[in-house]
Amino acid sequence: MRENFDWQEDGENAIDLIKRFEQMVAEGQRYFFDVEDLEVIIDYYLDMHNTGMAWRALEIAKEQHPYSSEFRIREARCMAYDDKHYEALELLSKIEQIEREDEDIFLTKAEIYSLMNNHELAIEEYKKALQISENIDELYADIAFEYENMGDYDTAITYLKKALFTNPESFSLIHEIAFFFEMTGKEEEGIKFLHEFLDKYPYSKEAWFNLGIFYNNLELYEKAIDAYGYALAIDEEFSLAYFNMANSYSNLEMYKKAIECYEETFKYESPEAITHYYIGENYENLQEFDKAVIHYRFALELEDDLAEAYAGIGRVASKVGELKISIKNFEQAVKLSPKNEEFNYELGVLFLKTGEPEKAIEIYSEIVEKRPEFGAAWLNYSLGFERSGDIDKAIEIIEKALKHNKDDASLWFRLGGYLYKSGKVHQAYVFIEKALTMDFDKYAELLAYMPELEKETRFIELLEIYKNS
Repeated sequence: MRENFDWQEDGENAIDLIKRFEQMVAEGQRYFFDVEDLEVIIDYYLDMHNTGMAWRALEIAKEQHPYSSEFRIREARCMAYDDKHYEALELLSKIEQIEREDEDIFLTKAEIYSLMNNHELAIEEYKKALQISENIDELYADIAFEYENMGDYDTAITYLKKALFTNPESFSLIHEIAFFFEMTGKEEEGIKFLHEFLDKYPYSKEAWFNLGIFYNNLELYEKAIDAYGYALAIDEEFSLAYFNMANSYSNLEMYKKAIECYEETFKYESPEAITHYYIGENYENLQEFDKAVIHYRFALELEDDLAEAYAGIGRVASKVGELKISIKNFEQAVKLSPKNEEFNYELGVLFLKTGEPEKAIEIYSEIVEKRPEFGAAWLNYSLGFERSGDIDKAIEIIEKALKHNKDDASLWFRLGGYLYKSGKVHQAYVFIEKALTMDFDKYAELLAYMPELEKETRFIELLEIYKNS
């Protein structure tokens, strides 16, 4: 149900009321509360989904104000929260016969119908409320979400558009519309709508910001940066726009500009771990490894369970040849995020490099079981057996991999390599030739595995034949 946070407007007074009410309950006393105070107390407990205390407050309300009708709709809400939907609707219908122009009756009925998954009736009640409400934008949004629950996203977007043009300054409505366009894969339609909106409301930083998100999703990074720039021209302290602009610069491999934008966010909000991580990643891409590690460590100071930061340190350590340090950090990353395929894959690579193929085999066997289409993992899985001296098992693994990835030239090249090493040279060339017809350029992967083929006459001849074909 729609939550009613009006009680929050009373601030400290609301908190004092709740404390006083709970003290009364705890002591078994009866304090007097006026009507407005009890409305605040009941709304608080309903929004906290504590119907037990809400019913207690209603009991006090009926005792102290027996002729006040203000509590009857709240009583219906309590019933609905206790899954007494039909009883709640019956009560509301009785109230409606007396008070026909009370918007809260329609809203509460709509919310109950929504809880019952009867979204068509919920929409009917919201439309009744539209006739008398001053909060038209909120009602349009409510109707939109009912259509979302029915899977009718196009109509949902239509009503969200109505809501936004009713209240063009609503940050949340712009984000909701953008979310719907993104969820339905209609980014280009979303871009068109935002441009139309910006023609009427050019100073909407939220619209420019979401336009940037759409462009970024479509990998139109230059346009995304321009859109974020307009948002920042409207509000130079819009830290999220700096953050997203940094992401776009990073995608363009403009790493220094990305770092500048990430650091700009620190002027307007407290530093966040993920921001330091991204700064470290950009320094890593610039091969400024000392600075990268500094920021990865800053990230961990702010959030000691950020697996990505441990993986970042692990990557840097691997690049500078500190494999033991790299393994330690990747193991921590995997511990914190055991389902992260990338972390597990990289840890397996490290075990192959350090001569621990058994550990690599264990890792890659789990990866390919979950993702049999992951060709690179099959290659390393087989390599673990080859490094252990079991070439026949390595061949068996590649053959199994090819059942799931028959168009992967890398696997055919590796099968040829293993057969060659096991003395089955003629059969090896059958598969090497097959791989050359599939993806000629990947012969370099075979040479990386078996550099001795570079001096093999038959191999050189095959390269010449398929290079020209």
